Amino acid sequence: MRTGLLGGSFNPPHHGHLAMARAAQAALGLDRVVLIPAARPPHKPLSPDMASPHDRLQMTRALAAAGGPGLEVSAIELERLGPSYTIDTIQELRRLHPGDELYFIIGADTVGELPTWREAARLLGEVRFVVVNRPGFDLEAGLAVVADRLGAAAAARMREHVVTMPPQAVSSTEVRRRIREDAPGWRDLVPPGVADVIQAERLYGRSFVTTFTTIDRLAEHAGQRVELRGWLYKQRGKGKITFLHLRDGTGVVQTIVNREQVGEQVYERLKGLMQESALKMRGTPRKDERAPGGVELDVDDLEVVAPAAGEYPISLQEHGIDFLLSKRHLWLRSSKQHAVLRVRNEVIKAIRDFFYEKRFLLVDAPIFTPSACEGTTNLFEVKYFDEFAYLTQSGQLYMEAAAMAHGNVYCFGPTFRAERSKTRRHLTEFWMVEPEMAWAGLDDVMDLAEEFLEAVVGRALERCKEDLKVLERDVAPLERVRRPFPRITYDEAVKLLHDKGHAFEYGNDLGAPDETAISENFDRPVMIHRWPQQVKAFYARRDPQNDALALAVDVIAPEGVGEVIGGGERAVDLAFLEQQIAEHKLPKEAFEWYLDLRRYGSVPHGGFGLGLERTVAWICGREHVREAIPFPRTIYRKDP
Repeated sequence: MRTGLLGGSFNPPHHGHLAMARAAQAALGLDRVVLIPAARPPHKPLSPDMASPHDRLQMTRALAAAGGPGLEVSAIELERLGPSYTIDTIQELRRLHPGDELYFIIGADTVGELPTWREAARLLGEVRFVVVNRPGFDLEAGLAVVADRLGAAAAARMREHVVTMPPQAVSSTEVRRRIREDAPGWRDLVPPGVADVIQAERLYGRSFVTTFTTIDRLAEHAGQRVELRGWLYKQRGKGKITFLHLRDGTGVVQTIVNREQVGEQVYERLKGLMQESALKMRGTPRKDERAPGGVELDVDDLEVVAPAAGEYPISLQEHGIDFLLSKRHLWLRSSKQHAVLRVRNEVIKAIRDFFYEKRFLLVDAPIFTPSACEGTTNLFEVKYFDEFAYLTQSGQLYMEAAAMAHGNVYCFGPTFRAERSKTRRHLTEFWMVEPEMAWAGLDDVMDLAEEFLEAVVGRALERCKEDLKVLERDVAPLERVRRPFPRITYDEAVKLLHDKGHAFEYGNDLGAPDETAISENFDRPVMIHRWPQQVKAFYARRDPQNDALALAVDVIAPEGVGEVIGGGERAVDLAFLEQQIAEHKLPKEAFEWYLDLRRYGSVPHGGFGLGLERTVAWICGREHVREAIPFPRTIYRKDP
């Protein structure tokens, strides 16, 4: 039996396809022509108005019925993954039709595209080609491409069977355009059965054009056909329907995959897909209050972009923290870690917006410094050409210089502390924002700190509601972060500790248990000011009323979080600073530039520093700051 094979997108099938089939059938005396809708037509891989495989199969069947005897339809391309029109398709057709002479029918306009098909030379050797020369297309130009890419013999084989058909005034693209516009007479462009399918399924209407979107905006496209790109989070099957949970970085959505819509082989392969396989899904979202995010996607087409290589190392079960940190590059994909980093992103934006609106100038501080702000015992020393430098522990000294030039400034960047601390509050590398104000005293610093903290926390509450729900965060304590904050002196803080029975020695710095005990007396952050001068940095200004105290302030967050802000007023007296540098045994030559700030126009000034990770961990309700940074560095961990 002589069998013609006519592959194509059939998007939609129209009278031109029938004319091609009939022209080839008549010229070669073919017993039948098999119409083969392509799963992913190579010439239309990203076509935004490609009908689903299911719909194109239905339309092609209607076309065959309209064409009369000798036309059949095969769904072979729709039932297998991978590119269309390959040697695999021909070999499978030989198995299905043993003994048949196979003739592959193509239009003259696609001849020049043949070398782009996989294993094109083998394809030419496996099957006879019938080229339907449709007027208006340059067959010779296409054959020249074949000769150039595959050789003269290949072009000669293509020339063996050339059939001419009457010109077709309307292309597939024009047919779709007229259908979309509901132009008069569009039904005459396709056989009646095809028109019935188009009308019944509302194909090629504006609601069917595929629009790329993301999960967080999926509800905006309810009733419209969309494409999602993401990773398989989990799946569960039920008969002919599989529920796939897809995540794309903006959220997670439940999708519904029906066997009849996507084809048997594609559907079967879904069962073997592992978590984190990369997928493209197309379909129509519909609102459903029971679904996560209030919307589901009815899938009509999908593509497996990259199947996971095996079982995902971080399965949906409990794991120890050391294991999770060793897989941090994958742990970031989990829902709670994803939510934490989204909150971090919003907090960073809130910080920048706050200071921009307050007209503070962003001034970037250097990472390499020749000296320390507070001594060198907790600094990372690094080789710097023929000498040594330190990784910065603070940009504050540089912000003092910038403030003398610009008034109100801030820096925001990474800082490093070589403290051998293993507590949940410490990292060796973290981010800090440090504003500095000229013409400012301690009260100005405290006013700015409480306004700033209220704004940042309020922004997270406003814009990260869903993320905080994912984290199961009780937001009531955060809603109480409102000005004014209580302000107590160090002396009053020590009295609170003693009243609670804490054995705390006056003059010491506050430890984590002390900060927690103090914060329990208040329903919002508390500001502790006027500290013993020996526990604060050498540049802190002394209290004019009591030289034993420094005009410094710590802001203690509630819920056991501890200090989130530390700052104060800076010393302006040159002689005092020279004395402090000597007493702290710091190299004076490394601070000459800093002392120049006092030699040339020194004015009252002050500022503070806020640790980003500790703040994010507090807002997210995470116990350890290591979850508040993408890739934490601690005393025992510097990878991945």
